[in-house]
Order: sequence, then C-alpha cells, then structure tokens
Amino acid sequence: MGMGAVSTGGADGADVELCGRCRPKWLETASLVVSRLPCVRPAGHEGPHEDAVWQTWVELPPGLVYAVAVTCVAAKIRRAFADAEADR
Repeated sequence: MGMGAVSTGGADGADVELCGRCRPKWLETASLVVSRLPCVRPAGHEGPHEDAVWQTWVELPPGLVYAVAVTCVAAKIRRAFADAEADR
C-alpha cells in the first residue's frame, strides 16, 4: 500500500486500497473533525478527493498556493506602506 493509503473490505469482500489523503490545513472547514476525514475514493483516483460524508476537495499545485500567498502578502504590505505615507 502507498503512503497514507488504507485498505478496507470492498463490496465483494476483497480488500480495496483507499486514497487516504486528508485536505490541507488551509482548506479545513469550521467543523474540524469532519474536515479531517481522509479521502475514501480508490487509491490513484482522478479528480477531486471525497471524504466519508461526501465533502469533496481538490488539491491545488503547491506552486499556485505559494504564488497566491505571496501576492496576498505583497498587497497587504503595499497597503500598509500606503497608509503610513498617507498619515504623514
């Protein structure tokens, strides 16, 4: 089994390897217990992950997440300096 994957009995009694991925911390919803449930789709599946209560999520490329974070921080810093200049 792959890292993070779990195995469970399938409908026909055979073991089925599950994905087991959990949503990233920044995607966790208000109900922390529910948002930490692992993906129950088969290992190696395509498309969004899905937990045991049918909530889905998509893993974004780390480069995209980093680029968005840097853009948001840069905008916040620009506003902070603009506000400081306006106060002079």
